[in-house]
Amino acid sequence: MNLRKIFLLITLILLPVLNAAKAPNGKEFPAHWGDPPLRQTRDLRPLPGGYGRGSGTLAKWIQQNLDKDSSSKGTLTPLKAGVRLAVTRAKTPITIDGNLDEFATAVCTPVEYFHPDQNNRPAQFFYLWDNEAFYVGLRTLDEKIFSPVDPLWEGDAVEWYFDTRRDSTFRDQKWGKGAVHCFWTAMRKAELNPRFCLRPGYLDAIAKTGVEVSARRWERGLEVEFKLPWVNFPNFTPKINEVIGIDAELSYSDGSQRSYRSFIFGSPLSVAQPGNLARVQLVDTLQKDHWEKCAPVMMPIRIDTAWSQGGKPKVQARIALPVNHLEKIGKIMFQVSDLSGKLLGEFEARETEILGSDPNFSRKVTTWPADLTAPGSYTAVAVIYDKNGKELGRVAPRLVSVNIKQGY
Repeated sequence: MNLRKIFLLITLILLPVLNAAKAPNGKEFPAHWGDPPLRQTRDLRPLPGGYGRGSGTLAKWIQQNLDKDSSSKGTLTPLKAGVRLAVTRAKTPITIDGNLDEFATAVCTPVEYFHPDQNNRPAQFFYLWDNEAFYVGLRTLDEKIFSPVDPLWEGDAVEWYFDTRRDSTFRDQKWGKGAVHCFWTAMRKAELNPRFCLRPGYLDAIAKTGVEVSARRWERGLEVEFKLPWVNFPNFTPKINEVIGIDAELSYSDGSQRSYRSFIFGSPLSVAQPGNLARVQLVDTLQKDHWEKCAPVMMPIRIDTAWSQGGKPKVQARIALPVNHLEKIGKIMFQVSDLSGKLLGEFEARETEILGSDPNFSRKVTTWPADLTAPGSYTAVAVIYDKNGKELGRVAPRLVSVNIKQGY
C-alpha cells in the first residue's frame, strides 16, 4: 500500500473526530456521541449541557448521552433507604416565566390520570434543583381556571410541603423552622396573577427571600413554575445525595371555590405533620437503578371494573406513562396472583390511551377476565421493563386516601 492510500485511510478514520457535529449555538458535541437525530420535533427549548436552544428531540438525545457519560465515569450512587423519588440537577439556568422548557428531561409525577373527567383533572408535577433553589413545574388539563382572592388556596392552586431539617426533627410530627407549608397559585379569580403565601399560623417559617411563581395559559390548561431558594433554609446545604421531605397537593376549582384535591406522595395527613412527607434525594441524573424506587410515583396504576361493558365482564388495569422518559420504557406486564402468591396470569398493557386530546398525557391499559380475579381474592402489580427486556421497577395499587373525602 503506497503512502497516498495510507494517508487517505487515516483521513477517513479521523474524519468523524475532525468533523464532530455541532449544537445550534456552535458548541461541538463529543465525537463519540455520533450524529444527532435527523428527524426532530419543531419545538424550541433550552438544551442540556450548555448547548443552546433546540428541539425536544435534540434535548433528549443530549441528555441520554450525558447520562451515559456520567455512568461510564463511575459516578453512579444508589438511592438511600426510604427514598421515593430522585430529583435531578438542572442542567441549564432556570428562568421563572411559566415556560416549562427547562423541565424537558426532569422527573415527572402524574396526578389524577385515572379520573373520569379527563379534561379537568390530569396534571403533571416536575422537579429540579441546583445550588440556588428547588424548582417545581406544573402542567394541568383544566377548562375552568379560577382562584379566589382570599384565601388563594381555595381554588386552582398548590399546597406545597417541604422539610429540610438536618437534625432529629426531620419529618417529625411538628412544623418548625426549616420546614414549610405554603401555597401558590397562577390565578386571581379568572385572571393570570401568580401569588404565594405561607400557611396561617406559620408566617415566620421562612423569610420568603427570592420566592417566585410564574404561569401561562396553554390551550388545555395552565403551566406554572415555582422557585423556592435554599437561602430560606440556612441550615441546609444542597448537594448530591442529600435527602429532603416533600409533598404536593393539587387543588381544583372547576370555575369556583375548591371542589377537589389530590396529593402526589402522601395524603391529607401531610397537612397535620411533616412525618407524612416523602423522602426525595437530590441527584445529578436519573439512573437506571433509581427506577426500582421511583416507579411507583412516576408510573402509578389503577385496577378497576367498568360499570358499563359489552360481553363478559373484564377487569381493566391502567398505568400512567412518564412524559419525559418514555424512551426508556419497553413492555409493561400486569402480574396477577392469588393470596398465596400463586401466579394467575400475566397481561401486557399494549393499548395507549390519550388524556384530554394531548399526547403528553398518556397511559397504557390491559384487561383480563373478571372471573379470574374475584375482588378481595388477588393482588396485582405492574412490572416495567426497559427496551432490552430488563426489569426497571414494579408498581402496586396506591392504598391511601388522597382526595377530599376518605376512601379510594
